[in-house]
Amino acid sequence: MIRPLTDKTLSVVTDLNIIPDWDQLAVCVMSSVRGGVNLVQVRAKLLSPKRQQALATKIVDLVGVHAQVVVNGHPEIAKASGATGVHLPEEGTSINDARAILGHSALIGKSVHSTNAAVEAERDGADYIYFGTVFDTLSHPSGHTNGLTGVIKSSNAVSIPVIGIGGINGENVRSVMNAGASGVAVISAIIGRRDSYRAARTLKQAMSGGRSGAAYATSKIE
Repeated sequence: MIRPLTDKTLSVVTDLNIIPDWDQLAVCVMSSVRGGVNLVQVRAKLLSPKRQQALATKIVDLVGVHAQVVVNGHPEIAKASGATGVHLPEEGTSINDARAILGHSALIGKSVHSTNAAVEAERDGADYIYFGTVFDTLSHPSGHTNGLTGVIKSSNAVSIPVIGIGGINGENVRSVMNAGASGVAVISAIIGRRDSYRAARTLKQAMSGGRSGAAYATSKIE
């Protein structure tokens, strides 16, 4: 069965541009999970499928007992690596196709950039969504931002967890939670930080002041 996401999900997204060394990246991810991350997205688009699978397998083997691990974009790689599921881009593999490959017990998320897309993702069977871009971010320097208003609208429009992404850090994370998000996803706020454990812990503690909507029970991450 799917382990439902917590009401205050903290997700980290891997970035080989920031930490290209796999061993260093693994240490960073492990430390962040100890600090409070409970959803890891393995994203390594520039690698070959074979190497993406190898990286995903490495992350699953290291943290899969303590956090849910999803693979960006490729349900076949997610299945082969033993990941919990897959995270789909807004355009690409459909949720139905991913579900056919991974089965009903897999966790399937989707990135969306509008309230209409959030509603469509829920209707198609997504278990959660990443909603963005919330704030200006280095990974999308000239991209459109939806701001907190977008988080509010999407959180009110769907019943599945809405995880805010884009420019989120320790200073603004509480505002995202107060807007109704069930959690946040980050890259540079954890990846590449000298102490990823402390970075994750700081974010998790800041999230505790939010008022995210419905509760999603899960076992506590130790």
